[in-house]
Amino acid sequence: MGFMNIHNTLIMDNNENIYSFYIYEKKIKMILYEKNKEKPAKRTIIDDCLEEYDSAISDDGTVYLVCQKTKGDIVLVSIDGYKQEEHLLAEGFDTQLRNLNIKIINNKIHIVYCVASNEDSSKFRIYHHNLIDEKWNTHVISDISIRDILNPFSIIELDNNIILGYYDIVDNVEQIFIKIYNLSKLQWSEKFQLTTDNSMKMYLDMISHNNDEIDICYSNLIDGNFVVKYEKYNIKDEEIIRVTEHILSNPANCMYPTFINCYGKLWNIWIEYNGLMSCFSEDGGLNWSHPYSWENFKKENFARYKFSTNNSSVIYEYRFNYGFGTYGDNISFIGFGDIENAVEVPLISELKKKEFEQNSAEVEITSRKDVDVIGDKIKVENSKFEKEIAELKEKVQMIEEAIKTITEILESKISEVNSHNQDGNKDEIIAALEKRIGDIEQFLNRRRRGLLR
Repeated sequence: MGFMNIHNTLIMDNNENIYSFYIYEKKIKMILYEKNKEKPAKRTIIDDCLEEYDSAISDDGTVYLVCQKTKGDIVLVSIDGYKQEEHLLAEGFDTQLRNLNIKIINNKIHIVYCVASNEDSSKFRIYHHNLIDEKWNTHVISDISIRDILNPFSIIELDNNIILGYYDIVDNVEQIFIKIYNLSKLQWSEKFQLTTDNSMKMYLDMISHNNDEIDICYSNLIDGNFVVKYEKYNIKDEEIIRVTEHILSNPANCMYPTFINCYGKLWNIWIEYNGLMSCFSEDGGLNWSHPYSWENFKKENFARYKFSTNNSSVIYEYRFNYGFGTYGDNISFIGFGDIENAVEVPLISELKKKEFEQNSAEVEITSRKDVDVIGDKIKVENSKFEKEIAELKEKVQMIEEAIKTITEILESKISEVNSHNQDGNKDEIIAALEKRIGDIEQFLNRRRRGLLR
């Protein structure tokens, strides 16, 4: 149960009848679900087909299917209800078509595909055929290279132009390019390279909900895991400017990222571990919600369908090229809309950022505490130092007073010596004076020891 990787296309006409095409045992089969009938009608459209086919509907309600038969013939089948007509486009084409697409704009048919080089299987050439006045015109769009796989094309209409998105190899890395076909001048522009980074890329979808902007999404390999990458570009006067870019998913095996614009809300839906994930933007892709997991569809079979319609009410409310839907007779598109039954999934990158911010805050708090502790220690040391300075000043003052006293005593004794004339008395005075000097020296020695303690 879960995602089924099959090649199915769905078409809804203006009467809400649904045409479902699928390939089985080299046969293209169609199931017609008519709105006013209970039982669907099944029939075979082509009974000898290769893998590549595509279908679309014109404004006037004609359904077209293009494919390559097993013998190489390229055919275009027009279907109107239970009627069909087969048109041979090329007979016995000896090369298998790849990435076969049909696009109908203003009731004019455009067919795009690529073929591998006979000399090098990693080289391909992209072709464009369009029917004008019952005559098919052929354009060579571009030569491209691949590494291991051929990634899909994405084709959208934008302001009287066809935008083709495709991959090419630059310096051994997949890069996304676009080319623009002017529907009035009937000519292709030069190619524009959108991506430049050195990481592996897979899958591709594009959408436009503004006449001068395109949105692209793809799977981007980062650190060994695929994430869904979103980018928005502004196109004006053949100048391409990136507006914004976002990583929409967690690192996983994210596959088939797909756009759906529903009532002005832009959704991106993808496969992750065989389950269905999506997120949405309410401002045209500038900001995105967290991913949501649609848990209930893990127990059901679902597939990715290519979708085309000429129903005016559907076109007004929805815009998408592909959509994920339930598999079986009761098909309904899933993975967007009411998120009540979906589970919000936090982005690991945001959790890591939040954890980093919390750790940084804790480190800052710890640092502040350490600074406060050091500051307190400095204050204590300063207090001790100031106390010692005060004690030293006090002792210096005591010494200065002692020296002053000693000086006064010496001066007094010298005066006494000079005042006596008798030699006997003089000897006694000198002996007494020497005793006083000895006392003074002992006093000074005691004071010096105090200073040095």
